[in-house]
Formats: sequence, C-alpha cells, structure tokens
Amino acid sequence: MITEVWYASLIEDLTDLITEKTFTSRWELIDCYHQVGTRILQENDNFERAKIYGENILQGLAKSIGRSQRTLAYAVKFAKMYPDLNLLPEAKNVSWNHIINKYLTDGTEKKVIKKADLYRMIKEIKELLEHEWQLANQEAVENNLQQGDVEYGKRRFIRYLQDQVNKITGGLE
Repeated sequence: MITEVWYASLIEDLTDLITEKTFTSRWELIDCYHQVGTRILQENDNFERAKIYGENILQGLAKSIGRSQRTLAYAVKFAKMYPDLNLLPEAKNVSWNHIINKYLTDGTEKKVIKKADLYRMIKEIKELLEHEWQLANQEAVENNLQQGDVEYGKRRFIRYLQDQVNKITGGLE
C-alpha cells in the first residue's frame, strides 16, 4: 500500500468526487421524473379527452419517448404525492428506486421476470417433472402397479403436467 501523502490526498479527492457525483446524479434522476410527472399532469385535460375516445395516451407517450408506461405512471403518481420536492421525507438522501418501493407501490406489484430467467425456470420445471415421471414409473414397475392404483394416478397427473408445460412453451428449448 502506498503511504505517500499525495496518494492519500488523491484517494480522498476521488472518494469525495464519486460520492458527490453519485448523490447528484441520483437526485437529478428524481428531479427529472418529478418534472416528467408534473408535465404530464399539466396535460390532464388532454388525457381526459383522450379517455373519451378510448386512447391510452400514457402507453403511447411511453412508447414515443422510450420509457416504460409503468415508469411514467410512477412519475405521475410521484408528482401528485409530492408537488413540492422539499416535502419528500428523506429530503435528498434517497434514490428513485427507493421512492418507487417505499412511496409509490404497496408491495403487491407483480415482479417482472426477464425472458432468460423465465426460460430457465421452465427448463427447471420440465426437468423436475421428468425426474418425478421417472421415479413414478420406477415405483410402478417395482410394485407392479395397475391402472386403478393411487400411484398410477400420480403418474398420469405428472404426464398431464408435462403436457401442459409443453403446450405453454410451444416446445421451447
């Protein structure tokens, strides 16, 4: 480890710089979404007219500016809840993600699953069902089970689940 004074000073300066800019960028993002929500609320009359014609303006707006509809809905909700950012309980010591989780959702929102994670989960389900099918078949052979036995029903149910997963996935691998 370098013990030179200049090195310690450099470390301190860089740490301060990173801390300050990280804080500033987080606050700028919060301020940005607050302004976005406020601006959308200013168009409330246009949104109300659009509802009459059955258009979903927030969805179209999100697509037009390259943001998710949910993000814009959070921005609008945030601007409604805190028309003055100075009233935010944590003041500036907060992130946009923290605001969403603490103030804008009730904890019942659905988790978004990435496509790759979904495919992985489906693969795991298929593997589990195949394993259970093999165990049930092995047990049926070992115990000479017949069509009326409970274990035979278990095997049929496992096969049914396998078929349903295959229908849902359309044969994805």
